[in-house]
Amino acid sequence: MTPVSPVQLLLVLSLAPQLVSGSPKQYFLKYILEPPPCRAEPEDCNTFCTQQEECPENLQCCSAYCGIVCSSNKAPLPNTYKRLKTTPGA
Repeated sequence: MTPVSPVQLLLVLSLAPQLVSGSPKQYFLKYILEPPPCRAEPEDCNTFCTQQEECPENLQCCSAYCGIVCSSNKAPLPNTYKRLKTTPGA
């Protein structure tokens, strides 16, 4: 078995990232440009979008379990019930 020269090793290392599909630039751009996750479950999974401009005025483009859809994207209401006060020994 012949030893590997440093030039051959550098050649392999420089070509290896190009064999992977997509570039790091595309990966980061997709991460930055992809819509944020929906804060609530979407009402309708039939209205797909790729940009905010594709959604009607009252809806937002967000990422959900069924894809990137137009949704009202309102945060779920927190529990509004009041905790009952209990006195010790009652």
